Amino acid sequence: MTTQVDYIVVGSGSAGAVVAARLSEDPAIRVLLLEAGPPDRHPFQLMPLAFPKVAWGRIGTWQYKTEPEPQLHGRQLDYPRGRTLGGTSSINAMIAIRGHRRDYDRWFESGLAGWRYADVLPYFKRLETSWRGEGPFHGAQGPVQISRMEGPDLLWEPLLASALAAGVPFCDDANGAEQDGISQMEATVGGGVRSSTAQAYLHPAKQRANLVIQTEALAHRIEVANGRAVSVHYQQRGQIQKAHAAREIIVCGGAFNSPQLLLLSGIGPADELRALGIEPVHDLPGVGRNLSDHPNILNEYELKGGQGLTRHLRWDRAALAVVRWKLNRSGPFALTGTSANVFARTLPGLDQPDIQKMTLPISNNAELWGPGLARRPPFRLAVRTGYLQPKSRGWVKLRSANPADPPRILLNLFDDPRDLEAMVRAVRLSRSVYAQEPLRDMIRGEALPGPGTDDDEALKEHIRRNAGHRSHPVGTCRMGHDALAVVDEQLRVRGISGLRVADASVMPDVPSGNTNLPAIMVGERAADLVLGRSIGI
Repeated sequence: MTTQVDYIVVGSGSAGAVVAARLSEDPAIRVLLLEAGPPDRHPFQLMPLAFPKVAWGRIGTWQYKTEPEPQLHGRQLDYPRGRTLGGTSSINAMIAIRGHRRDYDRWFESGLAGWRYADVLPYFKRLETSWRGEGPFHGAQGPVQISRMEGPDLLWEPLLASALAAGVPFCDDANGAEQDGISQMEATVGGGVRSSTAQAYLHPAKQRANLVIQTEALAHRIEVANGRAVSVHYQQRGQIQKAHAAREIIVCGGAFNSPQLLLLSGIGPADELRALGIEPVHDLPGVGRNLSDHPNILNEYELKGGQGLTRHLRWDRAALAVVRWKLNRSGPFALTGTSANVFARTLPGLDQPDIQKMTLPISNNAELWGPGLARRPPFRLAVRTGYLQPKSRGWVKLRSANPADPPRILLNLFDDPRDLEAMVRAVRLSRSVYAQEPLRDMIRGEALPGPGTDDDEALKEHIRRNAGHRSHPVGTCRMGHDALAVVDEQLRVRGISGLRVADASVMPDVPSGNTNLPAIMVGERAADLVLGRSIGI
C-alpha cells in the first residue's frame, strides 16, 4: 500500500520536527513525518542533568564511530546522534547559543541570499520563549523554552570574578549584540524539563488529523522519476512501505543521515555510487563532502572542599534529587550542569571570537557513588573548549548499499595545523583564568592536561591523544552555487525537483557556538521557503 500525502519529512530532529509541525499548521496540507527511532518517552530524555546518560548511552541514539582519525594517532571517536523523536535535540547538552552574527553574514556574502544575520534573527526570535522576555534579540511566544542555569552548586560567582581578573569581560547576553566575554549559561529548558523539538513542536501538533508521525521507520531511498523526487521507500516493523509526496520531500536527517539517504537514492558522486552497486540517478559530487565540527579539548581542575555537583551523585542524595525532580521539576537534576560560557579571541585582529569555553562543576566521567555502589569520583571543575573556526574538513560516505549499515565518518580533525595551534592557545587561556582568585584558592591543582604539559609541543601531543569533537557536525549537503554545492539558498537539491534538505548539513560552515538553535532556525526558515512565504513577527 502506498501512502499519499502532500509533503514527506524524513527525520524528526532539531529541524525536521519544526518543518513537519509548521507545514501541518495548515489543515489542508497533509504531512507525513518519518523517524527511524522510537518516541521520546524515557524520563532521562526530559531530565536535564541526566543528559550524559542519554547522549553517551543507548537511549534513543545512533551509536556512530568515526574512521581512524589521522591526526589523533588513529583514534576512532564515538559519535552518538539522536535516534528518537526530536533527534539530537532530545539527547544533547541543551546549550542555547546561536553563533555569531558574522557567521550568517559570511553566508550571505558568499552569494546565499536570505541568510544574513538580519534575515535569520526573526526566525531565532520566533522559535523561542526566552526568560528575558520580548526584545530586539529575543522572543517570548515561541515553542522552545529557554532559561538561565542558576544555583549555588554551579559556582557562577567565583567563575565570573576570576574571568574578570584575567581580563575576560562580562557579557550579559551571548545571543545579543556582542558575543565576547563570560556569560551565564542559557539552555533549552523550561520548568526544569528539556525543551526538545519533540516536546516543543511535535507533541502539541501530534493530534492534528493532517499530520501522521511514523516512528521506527527507517528510510531506505528516495524514488526519483523524470528528475523529480516522488516517493520515499522505508522499512517499518520488518515491512517495506512506500509513501508518495504530491508536492515535496524534505530530508532532515542531520549531517550524517541526510547525505547517507541521498547517496542510497543514487544522488551523489557517480563513481563512488557505482563502486557500491548503486545506479547513479544524479551525479552530485558534493554530497557528503565538507564535513566540519568544532574540535574539543577538556581541562579539569581538582576542587577543594566538596564543591560543585558531584556531591549530588551520592546514591542516596541522587535518589532524593530524582524524587524532587519528578514531584516539582526542581533541584539539581533540573539543571544541565553547565554554568558559564566564555567566548574569547586568542589572536589580535580577529573580527570575532575564535574559541568557546563551557564550564561544568563536575568531572567529565562522574558516576553515581556511595557505600556499596562505587567509590566517590573526584570533585572537579571541567572546562570544555572548542575552536570555533576550524579549517579542517572531513567527509561522510556509505559503508555499503545496505540502509541499515552506519555511514563512514571522517572528521579529519587538525588536518589543517592552524586548528591545532588554536587549541594550544585555548588551553593556555583556560589556565590564565583558573589561576586567578577566587578560583585559585578553590582549586587543589590541574588534573587535565596536568603536569608536564607546559610547552607547546607537549600540549599538542596531549591534544592529539585526548581531543574530540563538540557534536556539532555540519556542511555535508551545503548551500552554494559552485560545483560542490548540494542545495541552493532555497534548500532545493541541485538538479532534482521536489526535493529539499533542511538541517545542519546545509550550513556552509559550522556556526561559532552550538548548533541546536541554528538547526531549529533552519527548520523554521525551511517551512517558510516550502510554502513560499516570509516571516511576519
